[in-house]
Amino acid sequence: MKQDVKNKVGLGGLTGLIIGGTIGSGIFALPATLTAGANPAGILIGWAIVAVGMFSLAGVYRNLTLQQPDIDDGIYGWSKHLFGDLGGFIANYGHGIGDAVGDASYLTVVFSAFGGFGIFSFFGNGTTWPSIIAASVLLWIITGLVLRGIHASTAMNNITTIAKVIPITLFIILAIVNFSPHIFMSHFASTQVFNVASHSWIHTSIFNQSKTVLLSAMWTLIGIESGTIFATRAKKLKDVAKATNIGAIFVIILLLGTSVLSLGLLVPSKISALHDPSLAGLMSHMVGNWGGWLINICLIISVLGALVAWITLCSEELRVASRGGSATKWLSKLNQNEAPQNALLVTSSLTQFLLIVAGLYSAGYVVLLKFSTSLAIVPYFFASLYAIKSVVNGTGFSDKPVHSRISSAIFAILATAFTLFMIFGAGLQYLLLGAIIWMTGFWFYYQGKKEKGQHLSKTDWICWAAIALMAVSGLVGLLTGALQLQ
Repeated sequence: MKQDVKNKVGLGGLTGLIIGGTIGSGIFALPATLTAGANPAGILIGWAIVAVGMFSLAGVYRNLTLQQPDIDDGIYGWSKHLFGDLGGFIANYGHGIGDAVGDASYLTVVFSAFGGFGIFSFFGNGTTWPSIIAASVLLWIITGLVLRGIHASTAMNNITTIAKVIPITLFIILAIVNFSPHIFMSHFASTQVFNVASHSWIHTSIFNQSKTVLLSAMWTLIGIESGTIFATRAKKLKDVAKATNIGAIFVIILLLGTSVLSLGLLVPSKISALHDPSLAGLMSHMVGNWGGWLINICLIISVLGALVAWITLCSEELRVASRGGSATKWLSKLNQNEAPQNALLVTSSLTQFLLIVAGLYSAGYVVLLKFSTSLAIVPYFFASLYAIKSVVNGTGFSDKPVHSRISSAIFAILATAFTLFMIFGAGLQYLLLGAIIWMTGFWFYYQGKKEKGQHLSKTDWICWAAIALMAVSGLVGLLTGALQLQ
């Protein structure tokens, strides 16, 4: 039997979760992340692809939520209806653990922001041991907050969302005032890109430049689906669709405003060399040191709020998979505050492990964000495929006009093409790493089947065997150095 919650979240809370979960560390590091491999033309092309893809995905989420209200658990439910228990589990477990990976990247960049203040220089780039220890303490404090219940977490998320949007808006206004068309156009379509690591210029085609933008830009939009994940806690399913639309539009405006306007403040080679968060360096360039301090403080507040949303989000995804019968009931156990305590233990423990790995290898943010993004793309692909299946079969369209089915088909086809392109664009290495993550959930899936008195089907065993082979290949590649992460 499903263990449902009593306290529900309204439109404002859902919208706040989407905006708070989407606007985190990414927007503050975005200028340097994008210019590290591309000039303005490549960046604009990459953004165009991502914007069309993410608006298509938002359309898919909105349409499926309204057309099939009986499926109240979002990506998990749609994936399960498409590929059965295993599809639902792979979608939500992978996405949930991917969000835990994102939590680790958030924690590294927040202490990189602390490192921007002279008194905290020992935090360095967020991967020094003082940073790892402080980040670990912060992780478990926020986990404790989430254990107090979703409403305490949503309230804090809403407050921090407001606090971070104001300085970002100020940056956009100042960037408009200081924008230089000459700087923007000086390297607009150049195929020469400055490589920060080697301190040299390399030739890169505009198409390849746009490809380097995709994962980083996509990372800043992960979280738009938050409303569908919390659909089981929503007061009205219609609120999920509304919150997704409002959140998507608001977030896109802020992201484009910061990343595109930055290109008119400094040339790409100088932006890419800025200390993270690069938005702080750009703000200092416009108004002086106080501007950089403001952005660093804003990032810290932003990440604290986003961490509340994401730590809640990743545990909720594991709970939903368990609630739907695709994983052991142990993961869906709620405490007295209706927080999924066991799922939280799993996801926060993994985040802790990744923080230690980041400390050992003195690297983390960029690789972690790309890994987190690649894990999210697979369930996005499943949801898009299910939307196509629904259009073909007419599911949810019995009382809808013809144009509704046509528009749903357009959104579904665009979203499927986009996610498929992103899966191949991410590269084989991230798929192999994803397989390692999926394999860590085998026991949860197997135990869930056992609790229902079922055995793994032949298809289940074939799929798990294929995942295991991919995972072993990924581990061998990591140990031998054949698999390079950049």
